[in-house]
Amino acid sequence: MPIDFKSLKKLESLPPSLQSGRADDSQRLLVIIKLRKPGRRPDYVTPRAEMGPQMFSAEISAGQLTALESDPDVESVSISRQTPLMK
Repeated sequence: MPIDFKSLKKLESLPPSLQSGRADDSQRLLVIIKLRKPGRRPDYVTPRAEMGPQMFSAEISAGQLTALESDPDVESVSISRQTPLMK
């Protein structure tokens, strides 16, 4: 079932490639998750890198965005974008 990005209130950023508004549940996304309180990380997400006590990156399926949306410990989610290489 496709995820409707426009319905997600905690989603901070949306790369141009996803601005059509929908993605398949199984599509993999790199995200940055900001927590409301330190140490209250969701147990259904495996962190890739810590950016402090309240922020970390993770690779999730698009389907997990709805779980993050309803999680009271999650303040916001940003989908990572690729930045152009600098020469």
